[in-house]
Amino acid sequence: MLCSRILVAFDGSDLGKKALEKAIELAKSNPLIEIDVVHVVSFPVIMGEFVISEENLQESAIQHGKEVLDQAKELLTKIPNTSHTYVMEGHAPTVLLEHARVYSCDLIVMGSRGLSGFREFFLGSVSHNVAQHSPIPVFIVK
Repeated sequence: MLCSRILVAFDGSDLGKKALEKAIELAKSNPLIEIDVVHVVSFPVIMGEFVISEENLQESAIQHGKEVLDQAKELLTKIPNTSHTYVMEGHAPTVLLEHARVYSCDLIVMGSRGLSGFREFFLGSVSHNVAQHSPIPVFIVK
């Protein structure tokens, strides 16, 4: 597979780190491959039965996203490839697929994260949603 731009969904979790490490491994084959690392924050935030969408909470979530991406930047120093990091707001699958389209990504790499039972039935997992709707290959890391 000839690839010039890899999109990595990154949330700072162990699976997110594994996904980024896999993308870095793939990019090592060609220094011209670029890596886009995207952290998505969603609003409103739902906590239990309460919906929280206060502006200061949004600012806090975006700041936290930037801190999470600092971890990614550290891992990206291992390779000479060009990389970009983004904190984006919205519905994660939609944001990731739109980013891949706009930036002409050739591959999406992300961790699998199974929601269990009842929640998965209603919400679906981000990785499942992306894999089902992506026009480009999706590499799901376990």
